[in-house]
Amino acid sequence: MKRKHLSLAIGCALLSPVAWAQDTTEDTPPPTQSSSEATLLDAIVVTARRRDEWLQDVPVAVSAFSEQRLSDLQADDISGIQYSVPNLYLDKGDGANAVIYLRGVGQNDSLAFADPGVGVYVDDVFIARSQAAFLEMFDVDRVEVLRGPQGTLYGRNTIGGAIKFVSAPPPSTPGGYLEVGAGNYDQRVLKASLGGPLIDDTLNGKVAFAYSARDGYANNTVDGQDDGDQNSLSGRVALDWKPSDRLQVLFNVDGKRDRPDTSRSPVRETAITGATPRGVLVTYPAATDPYVVDVNANGLSDLTAFGASMTLRYLASDAVTIEAITAHRDLDFDLNLDVDGSLLPILDILLLQDQKQFSQEVRATYDAGGPLAGTAGLYYFHDEDTTFSGVDNGAATFFGFPVTVFGFPSSSLAETTQATRSYAAFADASYDLSEKFAVSVGLRYTHEEKTSGRLFENFFDPAVSVVRDTPPFLAGVGRPGPRLTGKADFEAFTPKVSVSYKPNEDVLFYGSAARGFKSGGFDGRANSDFSFRPFLPEFVWSYEAGAKTSWMDGRLTFNAAYFYSDYSDMQVTSFGADPVTGAFVSLFTNAAAATIQGLEFELAARPTPTLSVNASLGLLDARYDEFNILVGGVVTDVSDRDLVNTPKVSGSLAVTWERPISDGLGLVLHGDAGYRSSLATEITASPVLRQDAYTLLNAFAALRSTSGTWEVRAGVQNLTDEKIRVQGFNLAEFPGVQLGFYTAPRTYDLRLIYRY
Repeated sequence: MKRKHLSLAIGCALLSPVAWAQDTTEDTPPPTQSSSEATLLDAIVVTARRRDEWLQDVPVAVSAFSEQRLSDLQADDISGIQYSVPNLYLDKGDGANAVIYLRGVGQNDSLAFADPGVGVYVDDVFIARSQAAFLEMFDVDRVEVLRGPQGTLYGRNTIGGAIKFVSAPPPSTPGGYLEVGAGNYDQRVLKASLGGPLIDDTLNGKVAFAYSARDGYANNTVDGQDDGDQNSLSGRVALDWKPSDRLQVLFNVDGKRDRPDTSRSPVRETAITGATPRGVLVTYPAATDPYVVDVNANGLSDLTAFGASMTLRYLASDAVTIEAITAHRDLDFDLNLDVDGSLLPILDILLLQDQKQFSQEVRATYDAGGPLAGTAGLYYFHDEDTTFSGVDNGAATFFGFPVTVFGFPSSSLAETTQATRSYAAFADASYDLSEKFAVSVGLRYTHEEKTSGRLFENFFDPAVSVVRDTPPFLAGVGRPGPRLTGKADFEAFTPKVSVSYKPNEDVLFYGSAARGFKSGGFDGRANSDFSFRPFLPEFVWSYEAGAKTSWMDGRLTFNAAYFYSDYSDMQVTSFGADPVTGAFVSLFTNAAAATIQGLEFELAARPTPTLSVNASLGLLDARYDEFNILVGGVVTDVSDRDLVNTPKVSGSLAVTWERPISDGLGLVLHGDAGYRSSLATEITASPVLRQDAYTLLNAFAALRSTSGTWEVRAGVQNLTDEKIRVQGFNLAEFPGVQLGFYTAPRTYDLRLIYRY
């Protein structure tokens, strides 16, 4: 299928919201449908195996969302899809980072050395840093979520799965989009795009942007101001050049500038005791309201991201397409985070990060319409990151007292550098043994080289500063630590094999086995040669069996999957106190192994032309096989803990009902619900920080033109005002507090959407 057909409504058994406003190809107007035709579910095309295939024919667990589906979910950022994908956890972490877990596999440490466990791709370009991976939802053609390890075709850091953001292609006919909205917490939203031909039949272009601003959901009692506000501007410019019938060149440039007044501060879930700079001992009690904070170090959270890519597609023959993707990305991120959750100057963190990455992928796809189809290619990735991190005020203190009183250092600041070079070769092929049986085999070899160094100082006497460009308020209270350097190589073979059986056009059974890999590295918080030894890669073997079915003459689809994963050498972060000094320490190690199995169900139905129903269900049984960690200076077996962000039950239900009220106007009512059972929000599985089971309700009512040109919508999210803890810090050992981060309370807005 040609590229333009990918603008069909994409979704894993997901529906167009209304029969008279469905997604179409870029070159054709909305079709006129009879009543019986309008009840059929959309035929969906995905590229999960790097080639165009009908969703129900792909032996892969994949969910996908069209632009209209994302709009109906009121998804302004990537977290809006999380309840609609079985066994997916996706939210914003303490450091503006995307915290993503799929089937119990992920990573919620936001520092650069801790690679993500679920890869995020923008137009087939891997996003290396989790801060840049929390995407705004604008100018989107579709989002695909590939569940389970994707080590063959997608490679590094897809041990849990992959999320693919595909931007809308520059249109070949003039078109545009405008969305304007306002809501509570002084919310303002503006999204727009404009595109069309620049040279007929040769060059198409587009420009798109999104602006989002609001006040913070929390109030800071220290200054009376709100905390955790938003002020974000994102944009994208693209060109689609077709100099000949066989060659296509796509240029994409995108950027994001996020400049809120404050960072997002945690809430004290327990009391904390310490001394003020004047030596007065005070106790701050546990918070009674999750949207009231008492912090003094929340004045910085600046993010600037930029990316540019060029994709060449050459049709070498009717059966072979060669594709080359060259990309560069930058990230600058500065953050203040009050990790003691109080006015005490104990653990107020400063982070200054600068990252650059370059990637080159070349692949060839073969599909002659016969029994054999496949993809093979080469991949190169280079990443450089420099992170300055430390304590931004009151640094040379221990529970608020000067460290010279006790005679030992209590904290440090450091400049950490990290460089990664990754090389890979991969191939994947499928072969139809008969009209009903097919087999697919894939293999990827990855070799990675990582180098890292740390230059840091401990806060103590005499006055010395060893880190370049030390902020003035940190100068003169340090002694140098040892210079740390390290280099390590990692390699992995990640195969995948699957078999499928299609007894008729409406049923597909499949089974697969796949290996996933996430690279090792060096602890970016280490303070000695011993702790700077490389940690090992993670590996997972995952086995899956599933069925994709269609019923009621195409008006209902039901897909199901069972998976079993053997997860080894898990990379985990633990925080605590040094057993000798009592000072804050952290440790990043391969401390755990786990067995994870589960069931996933997805259903879509359009019983009438005016009613659409979507549902999903995820069931997880996740257990540590072993988990040894430092507790109070003693290595302890804690394998009875729950895995992080891994609820036993999660599910969703969405219902859309529309009714024409005149020849050119229709009423649309939509409601969706997401459910999660209780879960651990951090690695210690503290009962204090555990999130209880909850149900999240969203809804909107809209007036839409039957042509799909314009829409006026009133929407609400978190209708019942649930207080949902999405992340926790257990710092009970030092500085003696447990902290929680909460998602948004009830929000509502009014929006005008116009398409032409």
